[in-house]
Amino acid sequence: MAVAGGEHWPTGMADSSHFTLRALENHRAAVPDGDPRVSRYTAALRTASSTVGPVRLALSGLTLTPGCVMLCAEPPDDAIERLYDAYGEALGEDGWLEAGFDRNIWYATLVHFTSPLADPRAVVQWVGDRRHLAVGEVECRHAELVVYRFNGSRIVMQTLDAVPLSRRP
Repeated sequence: MAVAGGEHWPTGMADSSHFTLRALENHRAAVPDGDPRVSRYTAALRTASSTVGPVRLALSGLTLTPGCVMLCAEPPDDAIERLYDAYGEALGEDGWLEAGFDRNIWYATLVHFTSPLADPRAVVQWVGDRRHLAVGEVECRHAELVVYRFNGSRIVMQTLDAVPLSRRP
């Protein structure tokens, strides 16, 4: 944030940081209680999660896009790909948004740019210096169905449901 500028959104914070498994639909301003799509998404997530145990990701460095700074994650095994495929299969027609899309990068967004960068070269240099920064490893023991809300200063997650990644080898 110090290099990008304080007007951008710090999405790497605990209440907004995530690894996206699948995007399910375009943004909705309101998701009512008892929403039938949410019920179907959750049922599909329960089905998919029962086939895969915890997902591990090695946090391997930073990368830059035109809209954000991202923390790259490398899976040491195929658990996340199996979960992605199982969820897509369980979603059926509800997986329309990413039908035909194949995620080939796993990441957590750290900073969303909300306006032009004051010093783009400084941001490129800062991220470049951390391109291969081994941060550690994370183990994801559950998957959440979330929506994002603007809290007046940045985007935060609202969890609609959480499902354990329960299969054990």
